[in-house]
Amino acid sequence: MSEFSILAFGSVGWLIRAGTAHDFAMAGRAGEPVEADWSGWGRRLMEDPLVGLAEWIPAFGSLLLRFDGERPTRRHLETWMASGFPEEIHRRPTRTVEMPVRYDGEDLGSVAERLGMSREEVIRRHVGGKYRVQCLGFSPGFPYLTGLDPGLRVPRRDSPRARVPAGSVAMGGSHAGIYTVPSPGGWNLLGTTTRRIFDPGAERMEDRFLLGVGDGVQFVETDEAAVNWEPARWTEREDPWLRLISSGGMLGIQDGGRPGWARYGVPAGGAMDPMALRWTNRLLGNPEESAALEMAGGGQMLEALEVVTVGIGGAEAHGEVRSPDGRVRGVRCWSTETLVPGEVLVFRGGHDGVWSYLALRGGVSAPLVLGSASYNARASLGTVPQAGDSITGNGLESALDSMTGSRWVDPRWLPGRDRMTVRVWPGPQADRFEPAAVKAFFESVWRVSPQSDRVGYRMEGPALPVPGGLMTSEPVLPGSVQVPPEGRPIVTMPDGPTVGGYPKLGMVDPRDLWRVAQTSAGAEVTWVPEGWDG
Repeated sequence: MSEFSILAFGSVGWLIRAGTAHDFAMAGRAGEPVEADWSGWGRRLMEDPLVGLAEWIPAFGSLLLRFDGERPTRRHLETWMASGFPEEIHRRPTRTVEMPVRYDGEDLGSVAERLGMSREEVIRRHVGGKYRVQCLGFSPGFPYLTGLDPGLRVPRRDSPRARVPAGSVAMGGSHAGIYTVPSPGGWNLLGTTTRRIFDPGAERMEDRFLLGVGDGVQFVETDEAAVNWEPARWTEREDPWLRLISSGGMLGIQDGGRPGWARYGVPAGGAMDPMALRWTNRLLGNPEESAALEMAGGGQMLEALEVVTVGIGGAEAHGEVRSPDGRVRGVRCWSTETLVPGEVLVFRGGHDGVWSYLALRGGVSAPLVLGSASYNARASLGTVPQAGDSITGNGLESALDSMTGSRWVDPRWLPGRDRMTVRVWPGPQADRFEPAAVKAFFESVWRVSPQSDRVGYRMEGPALPVPGGLMTSEPVLPGSVQVPPEGRPIVTMPDGPTVGGYPKLGMVDPRDLWRVAQTSAGAEVTWVPEGWDG
């Protein structure tokens, strides 16, 4: 059997690497990623999954197995691997997908000049490469392709673009890739493909993700123009219950998210505070992971168009209801509130957290994308209402709802909300950090940076010593504590990427990630070691 190493990934998974730790170290020093084809492993995992396996995420030379509940022991995993995994992990692609490219990229000229070649020579070499999909990540369906002509290797741009169009064919370092959705990016743009390689609304799975791990890709020059990519837009609902007057600081629609799609580069997403979402839905008798409005920053205003009962939970949002006759009444968190036509519900922002939730009976009505209504702006998944748009629920509302009385829950009854320490398990690179760095991580004062969002929470504090050398990109989960070269940790949040190249010192316990999310900018986070030796 080929040689593998197995590392713990927090409390939720195992990271399997092709080769030994020495192999990875040597590859990092050489600037070349370890490559492995995990497609055969994926078939085995689907045909004979381990008990509790939630998803598997392949990267270049590593494969992450994430479990719900208790994960298997290392010995059990080793026995299972030896009983039937493919011995050969470097194999030829089972199919090759032809990818027409119109070579009109903004960087084609500068790349040719940097390499001392003509534009035609760059195109010829790019078309002549034999590419293979190593993994999908960065954005949904984005293929990391090996096989780039060594003579075409140029570093990524010093200053990433704020927006790269979908369909852009690019290269950076030793890899080629294709942007699947409009997104920020620092790769060099050579052209645009005429094929859509990510279509989440397609009925057939093979049309949603055109490329898969292990596929071959053959670029072909064409003069055809690429099809413009248009993001989905919010559509008006019949018989609306509410009209959005203002989105305020931040407003989105979130539910239980999209777990299970990470191997296609799709972030899990979902509510930043899943417990708050569940309890807010319970106030109305909804299924716990029903879609709700997620708000932050205050300033959200919604007008009732019908008699409607809403549930409010999460951070105390200092809500009030303004009646057409000028009367104002306050509303409290963790309770229901019945509005009549013409009344306006206003949120001013929380003082005991960041994220608040507003639920409607039956859940907010919104289109499902890959099984979820969750909105992810960076990945162009889902839709969100804008000022003037109408909103309705999936349940039944009537004037009788105003007679049923208010429901509320004392937040002191909610498990764990009286404790704000955050448990952190060792990450797969924990042993690469000096003991002094680990000590400093747990004993220093860390505060949430204002430069934090649903993708990642940046920490302000002392710079930690970072392990030297390059690191092959590996799978990333929400809660991963990554440490970039500047030495200040970033905690990956629900909309974060599925693959990343920073060493992961730790992994926030999934039960505590909401505590990080509800920590306001400038407030302190207290880490508590869990599962560390010594």
